[in-house]
Amino acid sequence: MASGFDYARNSPSNRQPTLGVSDQEIAWSTGRSMLLGRLRGAVAVFAVIVQQGAFVSSPVLARFAATIGSDDPQANILNTLAVLLNILLIVPYCLLYYRQFINVIFRNKVAVALTALMFLSVIWSIHPDVTLRRDINYVSTVLTAFFLASQFEIDDIMKVLSWGIAISVVFSFLFVAAFPTEAIHQQSQWHLTNFENVAGDWKGVFSHKNVLGHVMAVGVLAELYILTATKLRSFWFLIWHLLLLCGCIALIMLAHSATALVLAFLYLLGAILFMLLQRAGQYFMVFLVIFAVVGLTIGAAFWADPDLILGMLGSDPTFTGRTAVWGLVLDEIWQRPFLGWGYSAMWLKGDTITTTISSAVGWEVPEAHNALLEVALGLGLVGVVTVVAFVAISAWRAIRCIAVGRYKIGIYSLTFFIGINLSGITESMLVQNQSIEWVVFSMLSVCCGLEIARQQISNGLSY
Repeated sequence: MASGFDYARNSPSNRQPTLGVSDQEIAWSTGRSMLLGRLRGAVAVFAVIVQQGAFVSSPVLARFAATIGSDDPQANILNTLAVLLNILLIVPYCLLYYRQFINVIFRNKVAVALTALMFLSVIWSIHPDVTLRRDINYVSTVLTAFFLASQFEIDDIMKVLSWGIAISVVFSFLFVAAFPTEAIHQQSQWHLTNFENVAGDWKGVFSHKNVLGHVMAVGVLAELYILTATKLRSFWFLIWHLLLLCGCIALIMLAHSATALVLAFLYLLGAILFMLLQRAGQYFMVFLVIFAVVGLTIGAAFWADPDLILGMLGSDPTFTGRTAVWGLVLDEIWQRPFLGWGYSAMWLKGDTITTTISSAVGWEVPEAHNALLEVALGLGLVGVVTVVAFVAISAWRAIRCIAVGRYKIGIYSLTFFIGINLSGITESMLVQNQSIEWVVFSMLSVCCGLEIARQQISNGLSY
């Protein structure tokens, strides 16, 4: 792939030749390592596409999946094959570079414990087969995050994200042109009266407009990072990434995803803060205070007149009908408060609980539309405590990176962590299987931890 990846974590370029080894053997070994590096880049980009849920979840391919497998949208045969291939391609690299992979596992015990809790939830799940299947999907998500963090430097990870999302950007426009009725939301069968209809909103190569919006928000983060924190090889690379940034923003607007729009704006603020810190560090605190005042002003305006702020974002005080869902979800949580109903065991088409909630609110509910409520529903209070601990550790790692002068990874990571938790108010963003947002969240958490460890080792301290 002509992406300019350096593969610095496992590059043979800095190794000294071993005595007694011929030049031919050294050349062969170097050539093999370069081939593995290029294949690793291709595997990484494929994993990013799979973790987006791109293409296979689109109605265009979903119909084809139903003809060769089950017509149950929860058991998409194409998606199953893609996830399994994702795992099969990553595992050899994890085994080949097992020391790096074990190091990542050792330093992220809470993330591993969370995965173990999900598998244990099969025991008490109301749909154990579904929980097990989604546990495997979650393993592919965590493997992708650990694979990226252990095999690439942060600059190359952002390039991988850029390439993977670029494919979704291009094909989203192509799908709308070729399959408009499948790539654009049509009139819903539900009679919506109290909030907006999604008819006319773009979903591109995804199953829903909000998925398109959130993936493109991650694309905005990646492009801003590349444009502000990396050295571009040529003028044409600058043009390419500017076009991708514009494409991501355009798709967010066409999807009418208010949450994704807020995230994109937040990531832009993070990029501005990074550039200010890089070029005018002595004024960084002044600008930080200014942004804080602006943020508090917006918060006060929201508190005083929520209709005005939400109206500007295309929403309403009920968060487009979500508040009604939250009350019903809380009733279900209190029935199994400690361990929940099983990881991702809810929201199945035809399930009694799902049907009851959907009928009560007047639209088909696919999730709790709140990150912590979704976690509590599936894994109970035990799961909530574990997730909150992981989020807190991740944020603390990013803050420590900023404190030791690793501004690039620290500021962008902290910005992303804040964004995901803010969007978690209205969307189930945390601990989702096959979610590019959770892949990036977990990957940045691991990268920040590795950066801190590297800094402490260089200072002669123990981690």
